[in-house]
Amino acid sequence: MDKNRHLSYRRGAIPIKKNIDYKLGVHLFRGDRSIFEDIKLLKINTAQIFSGNPRSYRPNNEKLPTFPFSSIFIHAPYVVNIASSDEKVWNLSIKKVKEELKIAEEMEWEGVVIHAGSSKKMGKEVAKKNFLKALEKIFETDGFKRAKLIMENSAGEGDGWGSTIEDLISVYEEFLDIYFCLDTCHLFAAGYNLKNERVCRETFYNFFEKIPQEKLVLIHINDSYFPLGSKRDQHAHIGKGAMGVTAFQNLLKIETIRRIPLILETPKDSPMADLYNLHIIRKILENSD
Repeated sequence: MDKNRHLSYRRGAIPIKKNIDYKLGVHLFRGDRSIFEDIKLLKINTAQIFSGNPRSYRPNNEKLPTFPFSSIFIHAPYVVNIASSDEKVWNLSIKKVKEELKIAEEMEWEGVVIHAGSSKKMGKEVAKKNFLKALEKIFETDGFKRAKLIMENSAGEGDGWGSTIEDLISVYEEFLDIYFCLDTCHLFAAGYNLKNERVCRETFYNFFEKIPQEKLVLIHINDSYFPLGSKRDQHAHIGKGAMGVTAFQNLLKIETIRRIPLILETPKDSPMADLYNLHIIRKILENSD
C-alpha cells in the first residue's frame, strides 16, 4: 500500500468523496415477522444472521431464508471457540466453522464471522497458538472459493486474546486468506478511545499499515454499555452508551470505513430499537458524505 497515503491518513488529510453508496444493516433474528418484512421495514441492504441455534454445535436442519441482496454474513454460534484448550470444544468448534463456511459457500453469501475465542485460564499465548492451529485445519479444507472466514476482534475479556490490532496483524501474517470484522464496542472496551478523533484515525491507520484494506470486510456498529478499557462486552444503543454519538461521527468520517458493510448488533429491547439505531447512523452517514 502506498506509504504516502498512510501518512496522509495519519495526518487526517483523507480525501472525502461525496455520495458513497454505503451498505447498512442489522443482525436479523427469525421471529414473528419474515425476513422480507424486516428488510422492508428497516430499509437495509446488508445483514447478518445465525444459520441455526446460536448456542449449539448441532447442524442446522432449518431452511435458510433467501435475501434480495447478496451481502449476507453468517455469525458463528456463541459456543464456537477455536482458541480453546479443551480438546473436545476445540474440535467441535473447527467442525462447526467448516459447516458454516459450507453454508455460506452454497448460499453465495459473504462468509462466516468467528470470535477470537479464549483459552480461559491458560493465557493469551496459548489461546493464540490454539487459534492458529485451528486455522490450519480449517484452511486445509477444499471448496471454499467465495466464502470468507472473518475474524472478529475481542473486547479483551478472559485472557485478552484478539483484542489488539497487533493480535489481528499477527494472524494475518500467518494466514493471508483470513478476513476481519472490527466491532466498535469491542475496540472501545479493549482501550481504543474512538471518542477521540486522532485515536480513532490512528487505530485504523495502524490496522491498514499491515493489513490490506480489502481484508476488512465488516464493521459491527455498537455502542458500549461499559466504560473505555473495561474489557467487558455488552452492547448499547447508539449514542446511549459510554461511546456516545461522537465516536461514530469520528469513525464514519473515514471514507474507507463508510465503504465497508456496517451491521448493527445493538439491543433489540423494543420493537423500534433497530429503527432508532439505524436512524442515528443514517444521520451520521448523511452528514459525513
